[in-house]
Amino acid sequence: MGLRRSAAMVALVVASSTLFASAVHASPSTPPPVAVVGDFGSGSADERAVADLVASAGPAAVVTTGDNVYDSNDYQRLVGDFYGPWVATGDLLPSAGNHDHAEGIAAFDRFFPYLKGRHVYSAGRAGMRFFVLDSDVALASPQALARQKAWLKRSLAASPARWKVVVLHHPPFSSGAVHGSTREVQWPFRAWGADLVLSGHEHSYERIVSGGMTYVVNGAGGKDLYGFRDPLAGSQARFDAGHGALFLTATAGSLTGEFRAVGGDVVDRFVLRP
Repeated sequence: MGLRRSAAMVALVVASSTLFASAVHASPSTPPPVAVVGDFGSGSADERAVADLVASAGPAAVVTTGDNVYDSNDYQRLVGDFYGPWVATGDLLPSAGNHDHAEGIAAFDRFFPYLKGRHVYSAGRAGMRFFVLDSDVALASPQALARQKAWLKRSLAASPARWKVVVLHHPPFSSGAVHGSTREVQWPFRAWGADLVLSGHEHSYERIVSGGMTYVVNGAGGKDLYGFRDPLAGSQARFDAGHGALFLTATAGSLTGEFRAVGGDVVDRFVLRP
């Protein structure tokens, strides 16, 4: 499989396949979205542009797909200065990535005291329930992997939530050129009751449908971008030409996702129904 990338390349294939001219603005009756960002904690101008995009949407919460910091454990400078309002209210729901662990996970725990030291947890926001894993720890040993797998299966089964979203750093499926798929976490999410699986690690955006489950890789939150290899079967949309954020909006009858690039263009849109 060959690596295919140019300096300003858009690797975009959307079954729904159009790059819209402008962002879709919510009507007054539309519930607030939840924003999803990943691989962002660089302190860069790109991180600032994504944070401004997120703020402009007025989300009820911000969920991260990991790597909240790079090259430092200064969470205030790399996270708080960009997403402080959601941290202050406990509405920033982070997953821990490999860089969070590499920089010292104790700093992560201090900065998010409302998690009470938990890296595996669930939380409900805006009509959705998020089930957050620590895939860096899970992949470190078969025992840790089994514990998180059992927790997720049990927690999904026990939850009455209409929309159940799994969040982890390492992508079960990815066409990314740097990391690719993580076979160890290719679990039967759909059979367990999940509706959507979010991850990061690859610094790009991709949506994949496999076995009836929608997987979104969203690692375009501020760090340098990565390219793609040839697309996996089921890859519906790929974008590596800019940074951006995913916005999820839930109603009783649908869960809608929009990935918006910096500037507001809607690069990909999908709708899940019961």
